[in-house]
Amino acid sequence: MNSRQLLFKRISQNWKQQYAVIKRVGDWTVLVYLVIPSAVISFFVYRSWWIQIPEWTRILPFSSIFILFFLFLWGDHFLTYVREADRIFLKKKEELFLGMKRGGIIYSYAFQLFSAATLCMLIAPLWFKHFDFHGGQFILFAVLWVSLKWLIMAVKGKLDVELRGWRSLLRGIPLFIGAAIIWYWCYRAFVGENILLIIILIFFNTILSIWLVRSRFTSVYTFEQDLAINELEKNKYIELIFGLSMDMEKLPKPVPVRISPRLYSRSNRIFKNRTPKNGFIELFIKATTRNIEYITGYLQIMGVTSAAIVILPPVWLKITMAFLGTVFLLTWLRSVWHKVIGSHAFTKKYAAEDAYFEAKKIVTSLLIISFIILISCSFIMNIWIRQHFFFF
Repeated sequence: MNSRQLLFKRISQNWKQQYAVIKRVGDWTVLVYLVIPSAVISFFVYRSWWIQIPEWTRILPFSSIFILFFLFLWGDHFLTYVREADRIFLKKKEELFLGMKRGGIIYSYAFQLFSAATLCMLIAPLWFKHFDFHGGQFILFAVLWVSLKWLIMAVKGKLDVELRGWRSLLRGIPLFIGAAIIWYWCYRAFVGENILLIIILIFFNTILSIWLVRSRFTSVYTFEQDLAINELEKNKYIELIFGLSMDMEKLPKPVPVRISPRLYSRSNRIFKNRTPKNGFIELFIKATTRNIEYITGYLQIMGVTSAAIVILPPVWLKITMAFLGTVFLLTWLRSVWHKVIGSHAFTKKYAAEDAYFEAKKIVTSLLIISFIILISCSFIMNIWIRQHFFFF
């Protein structure tokens, strides 16, 4: 087996693994009732945009395209498709090992180029019909975007991907600021129709990305970093899909052992009135506030729904997102309650008592009311933004 065959085999295995995870989450009912109808509706909506641009898109400024594509710059790495066992076998066969690594990096370059073409085709109706740009500018924009993404991926390949928490956030701030400055120059170049500056930026991003990724392309001594990056990318989508799945059983994440928890370290009582109903509520509060995953999940649902209400122009889309967010939150709360209280060995035997259902109703009502208040504030904020910023 040569390096090309080995690379294609591992790429194929990677895609099959991702497909198997998606298949476990979404059964045939999801495919029939959600995926296929969504694909058909999206096709006809996209086709209608080529015929006539919707009225709500006419208020979109050209800067909104750059803001949207800036969000798509993040989250990917150059992959070499190395594995843990390669340190024993393939590192002894340097030519085969380097051939696979080089092929993986070239494949990553090509895949991001394909991704750029796909994303740009999705905004093509706006580009040609609404903003009235020509095809040459369209190609320049796609190449400019993918060149900056290559540069960001190359820089991230030099960083310690195993670093987590606030240190990872602080380390990423300079990269974020630098990418924002370069992307702003790109926007100014497009607005000013400075083709020479756009070409210079494309060459700068591409050449710098090649220089930064050169060590991974030519050396076997970056194995540990290559392995960490591949493991991160392999698990990223799996964790995302598992997190969105309410029914799939997940292995608990290891947490460091502590003598006492950070919150309620002395088992402080939240309610002075000791009733069964208050006992269930107190147990739920302590279990969820001590686990960052539950807090993050709740904030993500609220944040995504609020952002969609502010950003989406049509009123019917705002109402739809508010309704879908509420339904999803109710489903999520029911799943969390069952996991924390309903399925626990010490509390599930009381799941048939009235106090259990009363506590569940109170917790759900309070969290839904907080959600509705935030959604209402988002509507008010949207009205205020439209009154003071005409381009929204």
